[in-house]
Amino acid sequence: MTEQQLNDRLDDIQARLQWIADTEARAAWIKGFGANGEFDDERTRLIDETDRVLNELQKAGGSPQFKPK
Repeated sequence: MTEQQLNDRLDDIQARLQWIADTEARAAWIKGFGANGEFDDERTRLIDETDRVLNELQKAGGSPQFKPK
């Protein structure tokens, strides 16, 4: 993967993690889907993937490029 592709993947992961956090926060108020750890496995998988992508980026000599959304 190129440096740009790695940074794009990091952006995608961050967006999904933010969506999970927002969904869980809303669910907590009404004890809805997401309030009882339904996203825990996906969050862990995404965090592990983030570590892998950051390691690849470091090997390529690049650095993360944060893009606020």
